Amino acid sequence: MKSLRLIKLFGASLDGVDPFPVSVEINIKRGIPRFAITGLAAAVIKESGDRIRIAIENSGFDYSLCNILVHLSPAGRKKEGTYLDLTIATGILALTGQLQEPERLETFLILGELGLDGSILPIKGILPILLSLARSHFSGAIVPWANKEEASVQEKIPIYAISQLKDLQVLLKGGISREPKRNVKSHVENSPERIDLYKSQLPALRALQIACAGFHHCLLSGSPGTGKTMLARLAYSLLPNPDESEAIELLAFRSFQENTKNRNVKRPFRNPHHTASDISLVGGSIHLKMGEVSLASHGILFLDELSEFSSRNLQALREPMEEGRITIARISGSVTYPASFLLLGATNLCPCGYYGSSVRICTCSLSSIRNYQAPFSGPFLDRIEIFYHLSLPRAREEKTVSVDLKKIRESIALAAFLQKRRLYKQIGKLYNGRLRGEEVEAFIPLSEVCNDFLMSASAQEKFSIRKLSHAKKVARSIADLEGSEGIELKHLEEALVFLNSGWSPENRAVS
Repeated sequence: MKSLRLIKLFGASLDGVDPFPVSVEINIKRGIPRFAITGLAAAVIKESGDRIRIAIENSGFDYSLCNILVHLSPAGRKKEGTYLDLTIATGILALTGQLQEPERLETFLILGELGLDGSILPIKGILPILLSLARSHFSGAIVPWANKEEASVQEKIPIYAISQLKDLQVLLKGGISREPKRNVKSHVENSPERIDLYKSQLPALRALQIACAGFHHCLLSGSPGTGKTMLARLAYSLLPNPDESEAIELLAFRSFQENTKNRNVKRPFRNPHHTASDISLVGGSIHLKMGEVSLASHGILFLDELSEFSSRNLQALREPMEEGRITIARISGSVTYPASFLLLGATNLCPCGYYGSSVRICTCSLSSIRNYQAPFSGPFLDRIEIFYHLSLPRAREEKTVSVDLKKIRESIALAAFLQKRRLYKQIGKLYNGRLRGEEVEAFIPLSEVCNDFLMSASAQEKFSIRKLSHAKKVARSIADLEGSEGIELKHLEEALVFLNSGWSPENRAVS
């Protein structure tokens, strides 16, 4: 075998949640024994020298006492984590002639952390790394055995899983086969097929049905005891099963948080308390951590007692509500996190909770009501697409109605299918609520009758351009729930009801 003094292998690192390839060049020569790493490596990487030496020796290989220099490229980009342990160890074994045909490894992506006994430990973020580097034309990826379930969800880079450092020899001899393609498993919470609700709650359930079908931000208001929180929590069981692309993103996102050993995912439901800070809500700090808006991606962000949240917090939600992502910038750097969530809010209208009620008299002063509603600025409310105001039952003897939740879920599943068929191949989006600007005009056409009706309603209610867009999107979701190819006048009429009913002038404190 040809003697090598220099080899270049490939690993990867993360910049926040942004993966990037790392070229690992290793040079060995005679001289004073030392191990040095250049290329803006973090402390945990610089400490890897002793860890790699002990792992090599405990795996039955020889560790040459030579002058070893490891260079990580691009040199100007900081490398974090233990992703490069296996890459460096593989390069040393190749240069010392302890692996057959080491040139084959130069086209592989090699990822893994080493234990002192030579075991390959799982790493976080392996799926997003593979998804991001799929266009780099690697002939395969060597990953920890514990990460194989997650890594084999994607099929663009062939996956070879090993559990011990000595398995590299077996791999190069053809003794380890490529991992088969695996599918993500969507886990659905057990939920009832029927539920008993008061008649006064049925329109709110309809509002949530539309919100879940098209991922439209929704705000429920009303007096205490009207069922706002109960209905909002019920909405979680109505969400459509994650599409394959959503499921992969959910698994990839979870991979940043933990060492994922299975392929089971479910939509998140996040319910932060109203005392949460703006950093915990949208992310930040010197470590650029992700917040609740990112942790709720592809699921529900439920803000109960919304009026108790500070105005600063609610204003911070405006960008992620609109764009589906959040960019956090600090002196230490900047990072963009996904934030494609469905916002569900529940709130009273005054401190006592009975402002605007026809059943009980509100005891709050007008100034206290104004202060209570102050966090709800116009720009924030303008991003809410569905409103509904719940009222207390007018009579104690009001009877309940049994609601078929299974039928509602089926209609939402149908709407999700129709939206994907219409949108995904062309613009990569799955829900009407995610459409923006020109996309609304392109994918939600209105007939002349519907357009005239909408323009008339807009002139009367003084809708903003954004609200006009909301009306079209909500009407499209209502049509999808019924399996209708086009938007009819009745769909637009219902959309306008939910665009106004929750936060009408009579429910807001006015001077």
